Amino acid sequence: MGFFNWAAPLFGVFANRWSSATIDDIAGWLSPYMRGECPDGCHVLDVGGGTGALAARLHDATGARVTVLDPTPEMLAYVPDDVDAITGVLGTAEAMPFDASVFDAVIVTDAFHHFRDQDAAAREFQRVVRCGGGVIVVDLDPSGWFMRVIARGEKVLGEPGAFFTPEEMCAFFAAHGIEGTCERMKGPAYRYTGTVREQ
Repeated sequence: MGFFNWAAPLFGVFANRWSSATIDDIAGWLSPYMRGECPDGCHVLDVGGGTGALAARLHDATGARVTVLDPTPEMLAYVPDDVDAITGVLGTAEAMPFDASVFDAVIVTDAFHHFRDQDAAAREFQRVVRCGGGVIVVDLDPSGWFMRVIARGEKVLGEPGAFFTPEEMCAFFAAHGIEGTCERMKGPAYRYTGTVREQ
Protein backbone atom coordinates (compact mmCIF):
# COMPACT_ATOMS: atom_id res chain seq x y z
CA MET A 1 0.00 0.00 0.00
CA GLY A 2 1.40 3.37 -1.04
CA PHE A 3 1.73 6.55 0.99
CA PHE A 4 -1.48 8.13 -0.33
CA ASN A 5 -3.52 5.00 0.34
CA TRP A 6 -2.86 4.95 4.07
CA ALA A 7 -2.64 8.75 4.40
CA ALA A 8 -6.04 9.36 2.78
CA PRO A 9 -7.90 9.90 6.11
CA LEU A 10 -5.41 12.63 7.03
CA PHE A 11 -5.92 14.31 3.67
CA GLY A 12 -9.67 13.95 4.14
CA VAL A 13 -9.43 16.02 7.32
CA PHE A 14 -6.70 18.51 6.41
CA ALA A 15 -6.89 18.75 2.59
CA ASN A 16 -8.82 22.03 2.58
CA ARG A 17 -5.70 24.07 3.23
CA TRP A 18 -6.43 26.93 0.81
CA SER A 19 -7.34 30.37 2.05
CA SER A 20 -10.08 32.37 0.36
CA ALA A 21 -7.40 34.63 -1.11
CA THR A 22 -5.58 31.64 -2.62
CA ILE A 23 -8.81 30.31 -4.14
CA ASP A 24 -9.40 33.75 -5.66
CA ASP A 25 -5.87 33.64 -7.09
CA ILE A 26 -6.40 30.21 -8.64
CA ALA A 27 -9.76 31.27 -10.08
CA GLY A 28 -7.98 34.25 -11.60
CA TRP A 29 -5.33 32.03 -13.17
CA LEU A 30 -8.07 29.92 -14.75
CA SER A 31 -10.26 32.81 -15.91
CA PRO A 32 -8.45 33.55 -19.23
CA TYR A 33 -9.36 30.04 -20.35
CA MET A 34 -12.98 30.28 -19.28
CA ARG A 35 -14.29 33.65 -20.50
CA GLY A 36 -16.78 33.08 -23.30
CA GLU A 37 -14.79 30.10 -24.54
CA CYS A 38 -17.10 27.46 -23.11
CA PRO A 39 -20.75 28.33 -23.85
CA ASP A 40 -21.91 24.93 -22.61
CA GLY A 41 -20.23 25.49 -19.26
CA CYS A 42 -16.53 25.43 -18.47
CA HIS A 43 -14.90 22.17 -17.47
CA VAL A 44 -11.70 21.99 -15.41
CA LEU A 45 -9.67 18.84 -14.72
CA ASP A 46 -7.90 18.66 -11.34
CA VAL A 47 -5.17 16.07 -11.89
CA GLY A 48 -3.97 14.38 -8.71
CA GLY A 49 -6.81 16.22 -6.98
CA GLY A 50 -7.11 13.67 -4.19
CA THR A 51 -10.06 14.35 -1.91
CA GLY A 52 -11.61 17.00 -4.13
CA ALA A 53 -11.16 19.77 -1.57
CA LEU A 54 -9.74 22.15 -4.17
CA ALA A 55 -12.33 21.08 -6.76
CA ALA A 56 -15.19 22.01 -4.44
CA ARG A 57 -13.72 25.43 -3.72
CA LEU A 58 -13.03 26.08 -7.41
CA HIS A 59 -16.56 25.13 -8.37
CA ASP A 60 -17.91 27.57 -5.79
CA ALA A 61 -15.56 30.32 -7.00
CA THR A 62 -15.96 29.86 -10.76
CA GLY A 63 -19.14 27.87 -11.40
CA ALA A 64 -17.13 25.46 -13.55
CA ARG A 65 -17.66 21.74 -13.62
CA VAL A 66 -14.59 20.14 -12.04
CA THR A 67 -13.43 16.57 -12.56
CA VAL A 68 -10.95 15.16 -10.04
CA LEU A 69 -8.60 12.55 -11.51
CA ASP A 70 -6.67 10.54 -8.95
CA PRO A 71 -5.13 7.04 -8.84
CA THR A 72 -6.01 6.40 -5.19
CA PRO A 73 -9.51 5.08 -4.38
CA GLU A 74 -9.08 5.96 -0.72
CA MET A 75 -8.57 9.62 -1.64
CA LEU A 76 -11.47 9.72 -4.09
CA ALA A 77 -13.78 8.38 -1.38
CA TYR A 78 -13.70 11.91 0.10
CA VAL A 79 -14.71 13.71 -3.11
CA PRO A 80 -18.06 15.46 -2.46
CA ASP A 81 -20.89 13.37 -3.89
CA ASP A 82 -23.67 15.89 -3.28
CA VAL A 83 -22.67 18.31 -6.07
CA ASP A 84 -23.38 17.22 -9.65
CA ALA A 85 -20.70 19.53 -11.02
CA ILE A 86 -17.89 17.75 -9.11
CA THR A 87 -16.90 14.28 -10.25
CA GLY A 88 -14.21 11.92 -9.01
CA VAL A 89 -12.58 9.61 -11.57
CA LEU A 90 -10.10 6.85 -10.82
CA GLY A 91 -7.13 7.01 -13.17
CA THR A 92 -3.60 8.23 -13.75
CA ALA A 93 -2.21 11.35 -15.35
CA GLU A 94 -0.26 9.17 -17.76
CA ALA A 95 -3.32 7.38 -19.24
CA MET A 96 -6.45 9.47 -18.75
CA PRO A 97 -9.87 7.89 -19.38
CA PHE A 98 -11.17 10.94 -21.29
CA ASP A 99 -11.81 11.88 -24.91
CA ALA A 100 -9.65 14.47 -26.65
CA SER A 101 -10.21 18.21 -26.16
CA VAL A 102 -12.92 17.86 -23.51
CA PHE A 103 -11.46 20.23 -20.89
CA ASP A 104 -10.97 23.97 -20.92
CA ALA A 105 -8.12 23.77 -18.42
CA VAL A 106 -6.08 21.38 -16.34
CA ILE A 107 -4.75 22.26 -12.90
CA VAL A 108 -2.17 20.31 -10.91
CA THR A 109 -1.26 21.47 -7.40
CA ASP A 110 1.67 19.90 -5.54
CA ALA A 111 1.34 16.69 -7.52
CA PHE A 112 3.35 16.91 -10.74
CA HIS A 113 6.52 15.70 -9.05
CA HIS A 114 4.64 12.54 -8.00
CA PHE A 115 3.91 11.48 -11.59
CA ARG A 116 5.97 8.45 -12.56
CA ASP A 117 5.98 9.26 -16.29
CA GLN A 118 5.87 13.02 -16.67
CA ASP A 119 6.31 12.88 -20.43
CA ALA A 120 3.21 10.73 -20.77
CA ALA A 121 1.30 13.06 -18.44
CA ALA A 122 2.24 16.12 -20.53
CA ARG A 123 1.12 14.35 -23.70
CA GLU A 124 -2.20 13.61 -22.02
CA PHE A 125 -2.60 17.24 -20.93
CA GLN A 126 -2.07 18.30 -24.54
CA ARG A 127 -4.59 15.70 -25.72
CA VAL A 128 -7.49 16.25 -23.30
CA VAL A 129 -7.36 20.08 -23.16
CA ARG A 130 -8.85 21.97 -26.11
CA CYS A 131 -6.64 24.07 -28.34
CA GLY A 132 -6.20 27.41 -26.58
CA GLY A 133 -7.03 25.86 -23.22
CA GLY A 134 -4.86 26.16 -20.15
CA VAL A 135 -2.43 24.04 -18.17
CA ILE A 136 -1.62 25.31 -14.68
CA VAL A 137 0.91 23.51 -12.50
CA VAL A 138 1.88 24.61 -8.99
CA ASP A 139 5.00 22.86 -7.77
CA LEU A 140 8.22 23.35 -5.85
CA ASP A 141 11.63 24.45 -7.11
CA PRO A 142 14.17 21.77 -6.07
CA SER A 143 17.00 24.29 -5.81
CA GLY A 144 18.46 24.69 -2.33
CA TRP A 145 19.36 22.26 0.44
CA PHE A 146 15.90 22.13 2.05
CA MET A 147 14.20 21.01 -1.15
CA ARG A 148 16.94 18.46 -1.79
CA VAL A 149 16.08 16.96 1.60
CA ILE A 150 12.36 16.94 0.69
CA ALA A 151 13.06 15.22 -2.63
CA ARG A 152 15.20 12.59 -0.94
CA GLY A 153 12.51 12.01 1.70
CA GLU A 154 9.88 11.48 -0.98
CA LYS A 155 12.05 8.87 -2.65
CA VAL A 156 12.45 7.08 0.67
CA LEU A 157 8.63 6.91 0.83
CA GLY A 158 8.57 5.32 -2.62
CA GLU A 159 7.59 8.47 -4.51
CA PRO A 160 9.46 9.68 -7.63
CA GLY A 161 10.30 13.10 -6.17
CA ALA A 162 10.81 14.31 -9.76
CA PHE A 163 10.95 18.08 -9.26
CA PHE A 164 11.67 20.62 -12.01
CA THR A 165 13.14 24.07 -11.64
CA PRO A 166 10.89 26.75 -13.16
CA GLU A 167 13.16 27.00 -16.19
CA GLU A 168 13.09 23.24 -16.68
CA MET A 169 9.30 23.17 -16.34
CA CYS A 170 8.79 25.81 -19.05
CA ALA A 171 11.15 24.02 -21.44
CA PHE A 172 9.57 20.65 -20.67
CA PHE A 173 6.04 21.73 -21.53
CA ALA A 174 7.14 23.69 -24.61
CA ALA A 175 8.55 20.43 -25.96
CA HIS A 176 5.06 18.92 -25.52
CA GLY A 177 3.09 21.58 -27.39
CA ILE A 178 2.19 23.73 -24.38
CA GLU A 179 3.70 27.23 -24.29
CA GLY A 180 3.85 29.08 -21.01
CA THR A 181 5.69 30.95 -18.30
CA CYS A 182 6.64 30.38 -14.69
CA GLU A 183 6.04 32.78 -11.84
CA ARG A 184 7.61 32.42 -8.42
CA MET A 185 5.33 32.30 -5.42
CA LYS A 186 6.01 32.12 -1.69
CA GLY A 187 9.06 30.11 -0.61
CA PRO A 188 10.11 27.40 -3.07
CA ALA A 189 6.69 27.31 -4.77
CA TYR A 190 6.11 28.51 -8.30
CA ARG A 191 3.31 28.45 -10.85
CA TYR A 192 3.54 27.37 -14.45
CA THR A 193 0.79 28.72 -16.73
CA GLY A 194 0.66 27.36 -20.27
CA THR A 195 -1.63 27.37 -23.29
CA VAL A 196 -2.19 24.30 -25.46
CA ARG A 197 -1.06 24.91 -29.04
CA GLU A 198 -2.94 23.62 -32.07
CA GLN A 199 -2.41 19.88 -32.38
